[in-house]
Amino acid sequence: MKDGRRNRQVELIAVMAVSVLFYLIWYWHDGVIITPDSESYIIMQADREPGYCFYLWLMRMVFGAKKYLDAAAVLQCIIAGIATAVFTLSLKKRFRLSWLFGFGIWGIQCGLTVLNRFVALRGYSYFNSIRTEALAYSFYLFLLLGLVAILYDKSRAGVVASLIWAVVLTSIRKQMLVAFGLIFLAVLYAWWRDKGWKKAFLYAAVLVLLGLGSTRLIDCTYNLAYRGTFTAHTGDSSFILGNELYAADKEMAQRISNSDNRVIFLEILDRADAQEYNIQYAGKGWHGLQEHYSMSYDRIKFDIVMPVIREYQDSLGMAQEAREDSYNAIAGALMKEILVPCLPDLLRIFAVNVISGLITTVLKVHPVLNVVAMLLYLAYIGLFLWLVKKGSYHKADTSLLFAALVMISLVATIVLTSATIYCQMRYMLYNTGLFYQAGLIMLYEVLRKEGA
Repeated sequence: MKDGRRNRQVELIAVMAVSVLFYLIWYWHDGVIITPDSESYIIMQADREPGYCFYLWLMRMVFGAKKYLDAAAVLQCIIAGIATAVFTLSLKKRFRLSWLFGFGIWGIQCGLTVLNRFVALRGYSYFNSIRTEALAYSFYLFLLLGLVAILYDKSRAGVVASLIWAVVLTSIRKQMLVAFGLIFLAVLYAWWRDKGWKKAFLYAAVLVLLGLGSTRLIDCTYNLAYRGTFTAHTGDSSFILGNELYAADKEMAQRISNSDNRVIFLEILDRADAQEYNIQYAGKGWHGLQEHYSMSYDRIKFDIVMPVIREYQDSLGMAQEAREDSYNAIAGALMKEILVPCLPDLLRIFAVNVISGLITTVLKVHPVLNVVAMLLYLAYIGLFLWLVKKGSYHKADTSLLFAALVMISLVATIVLTSATIYCQMRYMLYNTGLFYQAGLIMLYEVLRKEGA
């Protein structure tokens, strides 16, 4: 027993050392990557979630203004290496994978970084860049391990761990609200037989409400400490508002009850039209719409909506501490009042986003690769159904629960992202590796059954 434990410790240390070295290579080779979003987190911009802003602030306090970005990038690479090693060995142990398939799990995780660095147009690794994904990708793996512990072991420690990681992730990226939905489903599945549907539902709902409340408290406390106002960050309403403004026309101004908000709305549309950011300038077909929308969304939100509202606040001589609540109120009011007439186009945009998200999660949007993506999904579903037919769900180490979790996570992420923003690759990459890893584990189980 002692020898077995020692061997596992040696294995963990070895895989962790190799993984950390792998990610640090990109920092050594490329240094710190500053992206278009970096500055907004560095200056702790009001519309950014608090998690990554606080992380950079903490690095600055500890390492000083000259070294803190390097320190942040190095720590991100180390965390990525630890997460990759722990995730790989956890899956290897749970599903009793051979060394070859265990290496495949590790290779998929690291391979995504190689693809991003050398194949994708961005040409850099996320983990040595100053952006939220540098931490969130790693923390997402820990969330998944907590969810797996709930599903397979009914683990209360898994519940606590999942809840903590969900709060951390949502404080870094609001997109990670999907984590609370996954916790709800995992807890409901794990305990409905023992506690009954009603108790399991109540237990899951209380956990989710606790997590959402904690996220909100962190957000407001951060703004109280930094800005002197106990309020959430700005911009949550502007996610959906950005979609609406892309689809809106000037006739919708008559639906806006507040005269100042009406002036703001019309000014936003004038500026968007001057830059051809409106839906009428989109190309033909679903891909033409998706490409134009994804190009326009950030420009509407950051280059038009925010400056117009700030200019309005400046014209009133509004005090700094009142601006964030005012911003939220204006964006929220506009969002509600133009929602109904925008719905037909919003549904079109949503459908296009979902199609794009499904493809982008596993490959890249391209006439040939679109077909390959469909075949990959069919293969995944085929492996899943084959194992169901063979009664694999009766086994304690079945891969079916993990495969179902990954697919639910994948679809939920796409749906949530499609409803609020657009499915660019960095939003989809959370589940890309998981899709291929779950498929590989199912394939291993199929081969094991065929060889039995």
